[in-house]
Amino acid sequence: MKKLFFIAIMILLPFLSGAQNRGNDFQLGFTASPNIGMLRIDDDRIPSYSADGGQAGFSYGVLADFGFARNYYFSTAFLVSTINGKSEMTASNSGPGSDHAQYTYKLQYLEIPLTLKLKSNENTSGRFYGQFGLGTGINIRARRDGKLRNGSGGLSEVNNENISSDVNTFRLALIVGAGAEWKIPGNLNILTGVTYNNGFTKVLDKAPEARSSYLALTLGVFF
Repeated sequence: MKKLFFIAIMILLPFLSGAQNRGNDFQLGFTASPNIGMLRIDDDRIPSYSADGGQAGFSYGVLADFGFARNYYFSTAFLVSTINGKSEMTASNSGPGSDHAQYTYKLQYLEIPLTLKLKSNENTSGRFYGQFGLGTGINIRARRDGKLRNGSGGLSEVNNENISSDVNTFRLALIVGAGAEWKIPGNLNILTGVTYNNGFTKVLDKAPEARSSYLALTLGVFF
């Protein structure tokens, strides 16, 4: 974990160094944002797999906006994000019925988004923004809960199973977001918005072939 933190600091250091001369063009803050995670499964192998709805997750960490032109910002962060999702599996067997399983994946990532943020002119209330860019993530924890019912009616369960060896280390995503920064007394800006993080790399090293995405209610404060 210390190595990952060091890598993140090295990535952000050039921007932090230049921020001293940009005055109000640099903003630093914190975020705590709930999300709904979803798995997208594209797998036509047998047994058959499918996604099974969304699961609540959470992100928290540090935000930074670096201005490089009027109303244009490079926006990044250092986040710990929990991205959850559910899947179903059905497989035929030699018994009287089919095996059926439901799995809940609980995945945690260290995320460093690299995005362009466009902000409107500031007024007495604040300003609006739009955001677009690339999401990068490194898996730091992977657990799974599951229920398996065989064709004969027998039921078995797994709880908090460690599946780190089955989860790909790196995750890449497309980020699209929009929201507002609201001015409040004390030289603070409250951030509210919606962010869609659409993963395009495979989550699992084994079946099913799944990709994870999440929709987040972006909440934060800039100092």
